[in-house]
Amino acid sequence: MRVSICAILVTIPAVLFYGILLSLAVNIPTLDNYGGLDFINRLVTLQGFSARLSFLLTSQFNEYKLVFAEGIWWFQYGIWGHIDLRVLSVIGNSFVLLLAVVLWKMFLPACKDLGTRLALFIPVSWLLFQLQYFDLLNWGGAGLQHITSLVFAFATIYLLLRKTRLAFCGALAFFLLTVASSANGFLLLPIGLLILASNRQYARVAAWLVASAGLIAGYFSHYNVHSSQASPDHSVLSALLHMQPQYILSFMGSAAGMPFEKASFVLGAALCLFFLWMARRGYIRRNPLVSSCVLFLLLTAIGVAGIRSDLGLDGSVSSRYTFFSIMFVILAWFIIAEEFVQHRRGSLLNSRTYLSAVAVAVLFCLFMDLLGFIVIKTWDGKLTAGMAIFEHPNPPGSTEGPLIPKTEFERRILAIHKPSREVLIESMKLGVYQPPAL
Repeated sequence: MRVSICAILVTIPAVLFYGILLSLAVNIPTLDNYGGLDFINRLVTLQGFSARLSFLLTSQFNEYKLVFAEGIWWFQYGIWGHIDLRVLSVIGNSFVLLLAVVLWKMFLPACKDLGTRLALFIPVSWLLFQLQYFDLLNWGGAGLQHITSLVFAFATIYLLLRKTRLAFCGALAFFLLTVASSANGFLLLPIGLLILASNRQYARVAAWLVASAGLIAGYFSHYNVHSSQASPDHSVLSALLHMQPQYILSFMGSAAGMPFEKASFVLGAALCLFFLWMARRGYIRRNPLVSSCVLFLLLTAIGVAGIRSDLGLDGSVSSRYTFFSIMFVILAWFIIAEEFVQHRRGSLLNSRTYLSAVAVAVLFCLFMDLLGFIVIKTWDGKLTAGMAIFEHPNPPGSTEGPLIPKTEFERRILAIHKPSREVLIESMKLGVYQPPAL
């Protein structure tokens, strides 16, 4: 019964999460979706598989080459002959479930009591399956970049530490998928070297370097260094010189920045101090898997600060970045559960630390599900209204729609994306996408 109850409590937030998202999915593009539609528009004009594959490998969106995400778009178009954004949303959202599976494999592997392990995993599930990072959900673009990159990166690190030959081959494959998802996949290069060198696997170090060199050569072939989203007049490398250190801490703690923006810095500083304290206690040696995942997230925070600081500190608490902050919090709980909770005597119901963690995670999830539902529902309404104006302009010939920014923040975000109207018209002419009748 104990195992069953814990399993139900682990499952409930996932059911709420996917139930809400499925009910709100719409087949209307928004923001990053237009990058995907533009990619397909250009792809279908090319003749032959080799030409299309070459375009996939060299296509660039802002600072990134989104090979995996755009490959999914191409795959759907190849199967159905058109794009349905609801299906792409389901695919992107499903990677949250895959991430939960990877986290479960990483969580307390030495714990033989399934009931205890499930009970301690309850805060993880409620923190993960919630809608605070709504910018990555029900989209066919951003979710297939950020969520997938973490799934593949954590899987890479997990397999590198398994030490078998088959696991190493799997790690190389996931390394490739991480880079294909997002540029932060290259952060696995030094992490992989540290893991392999510390285990004295020097032949694999050489293989890792060869694989890394190949990925670097492929990624930066035909790469436009003057495509910085934050600093369009400068190169991507020069954007790193404008890094704001406080951006890193705000990024790490952005889970606390909604709705209290200044709290993000406090949580980020607390997390940073906690990880440093555990490193001094020798935790890196006791659990290199969790430590390496924390390092990957920290290097990602530094990289994002380098290329996004020019957008202002308020950008560090963007909804899409709260996803990474939640990962920091989850890994902090991994450490607390492993070091301070699992070996205590008596029932977990007598542990204030455990009960507090469960209560905070559940309340946080329920609040963010409500907030996320309201935000997504409101944005869906704006998309529907904009698409209706686009399809039925009044007066005829009006160039309004399909996106109608209402606030300064929305206008700023829309300004950095390719003009939506032109992309949408081209998609309709080519038969790539057909908007719903409104």
